[in-house]
Amino acid sequence: MGKIHSAENWLIRVQGNEHPPVHVHVICPDGKAAVYLDGRVINSGVSAATLSRARDWIDNHHPLIRAEWARMNNPVERR
Repeated sequence: MGKIHSAENWLIRVQGNEHPPVHVHVICPDGKAAVYLDGRVINSGVSAATLSRARDWIDNHHPLIRAEWARMNNPVERR
């Protein structure tokens, strides 16, 4: 799985074999969240403070996220 950022006690990663649209997973000891580049969030336990910091990073790194998404979710590339 493509870890693309970590800070404090949380990390952001892109998983392979995922469904569109492009999104990342925020993982921390208290839970996880799926954050879509269009702004939608499905949160399961990530604190508001951690989610805010993660979303700031995500909002400033869309090109990196899109590149990692393409790498992790392109079946031809993974062979």
